[in-house]
Amino acid sequence: TGSSDETVRMWDVTTGEVRRTLTGHTDEVAAVAFSPDGHTLATGSRDKTARVWDVTTGEVRRTLTGHTQDVAAVAFSPDGRALATGSFDHTARLWDVTRSGARRTFTARTGSVEAVAFSPDGRTLALGGADETVRLWDVATGEVRRTLTGHTKHMSAVAFSPDGRTLATGGGDGAARLWDVAT
Repeated sequence: TGSSDETVRMWDVTTGEVRRTLTGHTDEVAAVAFSPDGHTLATGSRDKTARVWDVTTGEVRRTLTGHTQDVAAVAFSPDGRALATGSFDHTARLWDVTRSGARRTFTARTGSVEAVAFSPDGRTLALGGADETVRLWDVATGEVRRTLTGHTKHMSAVAFSPDGRTLATGGGDGAARLWDVAT
């Protein structure tokens, strides 16, 4: 879990006790995500950084810098090699978790990026945010494949179904929607 006290806590789900407390961010931790293999944790913070942590040791592997405002969302690609971050700076970035620097910046937004999700095949990145839309991006080319409209307030959640055919979205308008990704 991320916290306003600038820490990340890893919990034992059976006992409810804290296993480890991770420190290093200098502002509220707003987003957390495990890598598919469970060995790495990514966090996003109001300190404008994302961090990649070794779950076993609790050490920071990488601090990802480049966003100019809060990092509100983080998501690993299905193979665990890439990390997407969404920010209030109106961008999302795609990072290689083994090296420094962003591989790609997605900038065609008119508001904050508050939700990010990879499709199960890793080829599509869904971005939702303050402009009330979800954009489906081609990860390889950086081109927008589709723009989904219908919510009347900011988008705060996006998730692909396991088969990648359906996208679920949730927004500040209180609505949850299911989208056919192909159409």
